Amino acid sequence: MFQLRWLVVVACLLLLGLGLVGSMAAQSINSQQPANENPPGYWSDPANWLPQFVPDSQLFWDNSKNWTTKYGPAYRDTLEGPSEMLACSPQFALCFHSGPDPYPCHLSPDGRSANCLCTVATQTNYTLMTAILNRPVYLATVAKCGLDGSGCKDTDSAPVCKLLTGGALIPGADVISTFDPESRAEILKALQTPGGPVTSCPKGPYAGCMTAPCKLNGDGTANCKCPVFYGEYQLTGKNAQCSLGGDLVPSSSYWPFIK
Repeated sequence: MFQLRWLVVVACLLLLGLGLVGSMAAQSINSQQPANENPPGYWSDPANWLPQFVPDSQLFWDNSKNWTTKYGPAYRDTLEGPSEMLACSPQFALCFHSGPDPYPCHLSPDGRSANCLCTVATQTNYTLMTAILNRPVYLATVAKCGLDGSGCKDTDSAPVCKLLTGGALIPGADVISTFDPESRAEILKALQTPGGPVTSCPKGPYAGCMTAPCKLNGDGTANCKCPVFYGEYQLTGKNAQCSLGGDLVPSSSYWPFIK
């Protein structure tokens, strides 16, 4: 009987010890986690619930069989020539210079997208054909305009132009991000003037906002959910900065003709 009681006591002590060890291990693991993985209010923004692509699969777009150029997926926003910028007329969001305040691009907690505040306008704008984030629309645009877009020189002649509003390109979007005439002019100047006001940035994260889905704010701005690509990229302007600090990333694109 004494031996039985002794075995029971030993078993209880062992169970208690294991419980304490488990509790301490859990506390140790939890202490290594960030105190705040998701910034307050990040996921409450309606733009962050929008799908980024059609089809909405990161694996699909990262598969080299589905790349739009040899330099990477559509969301790298690669520009190889001026004819790839297709003239359209619907309302659009302009994220070309977003990134730093007052139009910040905040990197998402998972690092795969950025919430960019962008201005909104209604004038001639330019959709980069190789960056269309809707696969069927991209294929239809290539079929009509050619691989370099040269077959769609007239405004709104490209199939993508008719789908830039009302969630037609990306479900749930109010408006889509494209280039304005000034952005296009800056890119053309960089193409035609080697050594011009262009900053080439080393490999890092940037928001590829071309054809990204956006939600209107009602004050002349929109919040756009831009896919993030990790690679080399270019910025225009004398005050361009590759590193913005904190969770901010620049909105940009990649021009392989600039070294």
